[in-house]
Amino acid sequence: MAILLAICFSAFTSVKEKPNLTSLYWFQISNQYTPDETVDQADATFIQQSPTAPSGIGCTGSTYDCVAGFNANQVNSSNQLKNNSQVPILVPGKKN
Repeated sequence: MAILLAICFSAFTSVKEKPNLTSLYWFQISNQYTPDETVDQADATFIQQSPTAPSGIGCTGSTYDCVAGFNANQVNSSNQLKNNSQVPILVPGKKN
């Protein structure tokens, strides 16, 4: 009887898939950039590629970029920004 009930209930439950998180290329940003500004290649040091942001170093503020995430098409094969015209997709860490 218990097996029959289990089969009946399983027919009405759905399996929820985990959301597909986008893996970004995370950089420590030096100098003073606001989140909507392009970042110079020389001021962006690669940290890691991950769907979650690293904490970065000295990110204890609210004004300037400290840790910024970029899409794969903004980064070259050496894990550097392609050029000085890249705007971060996400800026979870800021500094003053």
